[in-house]
Amino acid sequence: LQTKQRDEKSVGQRWRVDFTTRSKHSWQNPPPLSNPIGYCEDFERVPDLEQEDNNAHLIVKRSWDIALVPLKQVPMNLFLMWMIGNTISIFPIIMTVMMFKSPIASIFSYKTTFQKLEGGHHILQKVVYILSNFVLIGMALYKCSAMGLLPTHQSDWIAFELPKTRMEFAAGGAVLMS
Repeated sequence: LQTKQRDEKSVGQRWRVDFTTRSKHSWQNPPPLSNPIGYCEDFERVPDLEQEDNNAHLIVKRSWDIALVPLKQVPMNLFLMWMIGNTISIFPIIMTVMMFKSPIASIFSYKTTFQKLEGGHHILQKVVYILSNFVLIGMALYKCSAMGLLPTHQSDWIAFELPKTRMEFAAGGAVLMS
C-alpha cells in the first residue's frame, strides 16, 4: 500500500512543471543554438553552373512554347470554319472577322509578346510565330473565298462581264416533276 502511494506521488511529481524557478529574462534571451552537424562557416559559395544552364534551357523552351501558340489554334479554327458553314449571315461574318483580327493583332504585337523573355536570341522563334499567324490569315482568306466574299472572277471587277453560270445545282428534300 505504501509503495502504491509512493508511485502515485512520484508520477505526480514527474508531470509537474515549475515555472517559478526560471527567470523572466531567460525567455526573452534564449541561449544561442549550436550549428547543425556538417555546417561550416568558412565555406565559400560556388556558382552553380548547372542551374544557369537549366535556366537557359527553360528560357528557350518557353520561347518555343510562345512561338507555337498560333499553330495550336489551327485545329480549333478548322473546326469553327466547318461549323459556321458557307452562308452569309451575321454569325459567320463575325467569326471570319475574328479569324482575321486575332492573327493580325498578334503580328503587330510580337515584340511585346517576346519582350518577357530574356536575351535577344529568339529570332527563329519570332519567325515561326509570325509565319504561323500568316497561316491563320490564309485560313481566314480561304473561308472568305468559300463564302464568296473575295472578288476572284472577272465579273467581280468588270461591269459588262456576266457572272459565272453554274452547270449543276444540287437540292434535296423534294422531287420536282415537270
